[in-house]
Order: sequence, then structure tokens, then C-alpha cells
Amino acid sequence: MIGLQTLMNQLKESVEANIFVRLTLSKPKAKTSDLKKVIIKLATIKKALNLSFTYRHQTKDITKNYSLEEGYQTVEDLMNEQFYILNLFTIKEDTSLEIKSNGQDKIRTTKPTFKSLPEKSHDKIKNRLIKGTNYLQALGVLNTKGGIQKDKGDKYKQINKFIEIIDGLIRQNKTLAAQKDIKVVDMGAGKGYLTFALYDYLVNTLKTTASVKGIEIRPDLIEKCNNIARKVGFEQLVFEKGFINDYVLTETDILIALHACDTATDDAIFKGIQANAQLIICAPCCHKQIRKEMKSSEHLQPILDYGILKERQAEMLTDVIRALLLELSGYKTKVFEFISTDHTGKNVMIVGQKHNHPVDTNPILHKINTLKKEFGVEVHYLETLLASGL
Repeated sequence: MIGLQTLMNQLKESVEANIFVRLTLSKPKAKTSDLKKVIIKLATIKKALNLSFTYRHQTKDITKNYSLEEGYQTVEDLMNEQFYILNLFTIKEDTSLEIKSNGQDKIRTTKPTFKSLPEKSHDKIKNRLIKGTNYLQALGVLNTKGGIQKDKGDKYKQINKFIEIIDGLIRQNKTLAAQKDIKVVDMGAGKGYLTFALYDYLVNTLKTTASVKGIEIRPDLIEKCNNIARKVGFEQLVFEKGFINDYVLTETDILIALHACDTATDDAIFKGIQANAQLIICAPCCHKQIRKEMKSSEHLQPILDYGILKERQAEMLTDVIRALLLELSGYKTKVFEFISTDHTGKNVMIVGQKHNHPVDTNPILHKINTLKKEFGVEVHYLETLLASGL
């Protein structure tokens, strides 16, 4: 495309002439794409000039750095494959390229938005959404000098990725974004890594008066976490003893259940729905209930004959039905990878965001019933909870 090549040449010339400010790619070609926008800036890394790409997804931002040549090629590939609009900002002028679906393109030049060059980002510690370090030291994630403990690198990445996801979800939710007294319940808080980080983010980054409860069954962990919370001054963070299935959940804005085993995830989802939570966030663990119920059919037999494939199929089936039942209950639902399997094998996250739009239940019920019939499943445990709740 002539227009794209023209803009690519202008991009390279603007970098060489030191007038480049930023580049943005927008309007995804695929309406269902989770990647909504890409923002490209200059960055100095190890004394070399790089292009820093921020990939803006529906619920998270991912930053990747490329050498100039790699970056130019990546821009061209993204425009050829994924986006319709490119905007180049320099201190001389702004230039936009729009590629039509029929392949034709249009270039427009306007006065510059930016009058001066931004400071180039340099080698530095990534700006994290969590501000505190004292609680991470007390939890054994960081050492006394603020460095990451030798065996806690994966945990530190998991904590930060979790908060990035939470940040994106709250920004998308107008009710929560405007709310100052956010109430959170973390069911199955465990050692409290994510619970502490969430409280830190809500109070110290968002400046809310949040209250967070961690529900756990092990008394030693409850005592330890409560002691750390008091020590670091997290006054509205408390840990209580309780089982998910019989815990009485009152008014709650955000319900979290990470790695709750088997049907405990369903118990947590159900309680979140009952409490009318704005956000329900789950990272399921094992999926025994559906696995036991799945019956083979003639064309599914090859999958179900192999234990590991049957296990994976049970996981997908269980979580798809959970997502559909959340939709049936008035939630916009997403299922995505929480963090790379390099860091944890339990990497699927189900998120339900409450909405107030009418729900057309018939097509959702049809999907659920079709899946159950296909795999010989009589009932999903969450179905029984929702039926009893009604």
C-alpha cells in the first residue's frame, strides 16, 4: 500500500530528524479483537534507541521494546494485519493514515498536537501499580533491601499482573471507577499475597477508602496475615476464618476466588451473584464434578479415551458453562489467560462484570443445554446453586 509506505518513510525520517513524538495504531480490523490500540514511543534501553510498544488490550496493557528496525517492521505488520488507522505525531505536524476495508487509503496532515519533544524513557524499574514494599517484605516476596527474593520472581510477576488486570477492570466499570468505599471479599486468600497487593492498590494508588476481607480456613495463615496487616498499617484489611460454601456474604463490590478447588469456585461465583457484586473474578483450580459426569459419544470418544485430554476438555466445558451462567445472571463475561504458564499452571481467569441491560436468556440457555447434551452432562453444580437461589 502506497499510503502505508509513505507513512513508514515519514516515521523513519521523523526519528532520524529528532522530531518524533509518538505513533498510535487504532480501529482493529477484527471487531472481536481483544487488542484495541497500540501506542509507540521512543525509549533508551542499554544506551540504544528503541521503539517501546504499549499493546492496549480490553483488560490489560502489555509493553514490549524493539530495536528501531524491528519496531518499524512490527508497525508495518500490525497495519497490514490488524489495524485500519495510523496516527503519526511529530513537533512539525500530525499525519494520519486510514485504510479502508476495500484496500484504499487516505492520508491527512494537520497542525502538530505537541509543541515539544517528550523525555525519552530510560532504563528504570517498571512503574508498578502497587506502591508498598513493606508488606511484600513481610510476606517474604522482597528482601530487606527491596529486591525480589531468589525464589519469588514468578510470584512477584503474578502479583503485578493481577493488579494490572484489576486496574483495567475498574477503569472499565463506571460504578467502581467513581466509588470511594469499595468493598472486596477474597475467598480462599491463602498466604495473602494478592489480597495485600489489592488493598495496597485500592488505597494507595486509587486513593479509595476500601475495605478488604480475606477468607481462609487455616488459623496460622489468618493470624500471620492479620499481624502483618496491623504492622504495615493496613487498617481496613482483615482476615477471617470461613469456608466458601457456608460463608455469609453481605454487600460486596468485588468478589475474588483464586484457585478455589472444584465446586468451591461455583460456590464463590454464586455468592458473588447473590451479593450483586460489580465484579466477580475467579481463577478455577480442578474440575472434578464435570469430569466425572462426562460421557463419551461416538465422535467424542477419541478425546475422552485419553486421560489428559479428557481432563482438559472437562476444564474447558466447566468454565464455558460458568461463563454462560454468569451471562445468564446479568454479567458481561470474559475468559482469558491470567499469566503465562511459565509462572503458574493455573492460568485461566473468569471475569464477570455486572451490567443493567436486559438479558435474553433463551439463546444462553440453548448454548448451555447443547453443551451438556453433547458431553452427556446432566447438571452443572452452579446451575443447582442458581436454581436454589431463585
